[in-house]
Amino acid sequence: MNTQKLKVKYKKLLNKGVQANGRKETVFYLNRAAKIKSKIYSKTKIDCYRCNGAGYLRVSLDETRTCLSCYGKGYLIN
Repeated sequence: MNTQKLKVKYKKLLNKGVQANGRKETVFYLNRAAKIKSKIYSKTKIDCYRCNGAGYLRVSLDETRTCLSCYGKGYLIN
């Protein structure tokens, strides 16, 4: 599935969660929506161009610094 279809499915599951009758049904829809959100998130992030996904820059053998392009996460959001 592409990102647009995942976003539509995510919104539908959130709406179903709001309209659900009981606690178990609500949790069911919200858990499924969380799985889809993680898929959307994993498809939209790319490795940082400065640190290549490490999250830090090696200055010397004993010293490393946090990459300020990605703030230490190792990836950028499109």
